[in-house]
Amino acid sequence: MRTIYGKIVGSFFLAIVLSMLVAFLLATAVNERDIRERFANDMMRAAQEFAHLYGKSNIDDAASFLSHTGIARYTFVVYDRNMGQQAAGGPPVPIAQADVWRVLGGAVYSSDFDKRMKPPASFTVGIPFQENGETYALFVHASPAPPIREAQRIQLIQLAVILVIGTLLFAYVSHILVRPIRRLIAATEQVGKGKYDINVPVHSRDEIGTLTRQFNQMTHELNKIEEMRQEFVAAVSHEIQSPLTSIQGFAKALKNEETETWRLAYVNIIEQESARLSQLGRSLMKLASLDAEQHPFHPKRYRVDEQIRRVLSALAPQWEEKELQLDIGLPKTFLTGDEDLLEQVWTNLLTNAIRYTLRQGIIHIRLVACDSNIICTIKDYGPGIAKEEQTHIFERFYKVDKSRSAGGNGLGLAIVKKIVLLHHGDVKVESELGSGSSFHVVLPSGE
Repeated sequence: MRTIYGKIVGSFFLAIVLSMLVAFLLATAVNERDIRERFANDMMRAAQEFAHLYGKSNIDDAASFLSHTGIARYTFVVYDRNMGQQAAGGPPVPIAQADVWRVLGGAVYSSDFDKRMKPPASFTVGIPFQENGETYALFVHASPAPPIREAQRIQLIQLAVILVIGTLLFAYVSHILVRPIRRLIAATEQVGKGKYDINVPVHSRDEIGTLTRQFNQMTHELNKIEEMRQEFVAAVSHEIQSPLTSIQGFAKALKNEETETWRLAYVNIIEQESARLSQLGRSLMKLASLDAEQHPFHPKRYRVDEQIRRVLSALAPQWEEKELQLDIGLPKTFLTGDEDLLEQVWTNLLTNAIRYTLRQGIIHIRLVACDSNIICTIKDYGPGIAKEEQTHIFERFYKVDKSRSAGGNGLGLAIVKKIVLLHHGDVKVESELGSGSSFHVVLPSGE
């Protein structure tokens, strides 16, 4: 009985059997007194009717009639004052002479049930009566065991029928209840084998239905994670393979003596591709650290406007090389956060803005305080992002198109999103094709 179905049915069967046994014993014990009183009253009635019929009809016929109208078969014994006896309905039952004389003297006799017998073996009552001026002692003897045993037999049959029908019905109901659990077990085995695209039908709103819905949600999330893992592996493989192919190709070219004039150019390309690989490795390590919540997080109060100005100064060679104009609105603003992590946010967003803004273009940087938040907006005038692409740009390795992915590895915005969420903030994008993009970073000021 290792299955839950077997345990449920077995537990029900055992509980019903024990309940029926206890109920049978309690019912027998509670009804024993009623059985005694009813049997004694019925025998007394039979004795009185027999005494009334005595002398008027054949005593054997009277005994037979009274036995058929009572709850048991009676034996009647009549004693006179000479100790003579007449028996009807069965062989005479020995009665002590002292008891006979007491009844002849006008007393009523009643024997006690033997409490050790279950059910009681026999019972005797005696009454005096007169016939033709003579006093007689009438004793009625009977055993209640046969009718009681018959009643118990019928009761046991009824209980057995109830047990069989109840067990069969409960087994059927248990089968229906256990069926979704078995489906869950089968689905779990499939999940254990790495198959996550599983949906178990839900047919109820009870606890099992809730468990099934939660299981389906879990497998859905696992399937999404598996798809993301596969996409991640494919993206990493592609990002690594591309610079490695370039490095390998130009390394071979350097071996050719005919490429002496191009040697410096090839070395520069190898250096750039190596730097690209190095940057990819650093980005992956940072994301892994943030995902595992193992990256050091040291919030402190500092001026975020000064931090953004420092980032712009560090990126000056890039925006000066493209002759870009910077429209800066950075009032004095304090923020509580991890200064090193947030510097990575401004660096990534400003690097993207510089990369995708056309030569001699303009970049707007605004910093405003709103209630308990600060909002930093960075707007470029690059090619823009299509509406259907905007919900994916914060995904890892996601690149809108070649024009926007030149020089990037698709991890910058994913790192931005992760750091901002770590600060309980949010980052949004507004963009139209041909009109550039605006990135809004909302962070709690921590006042």
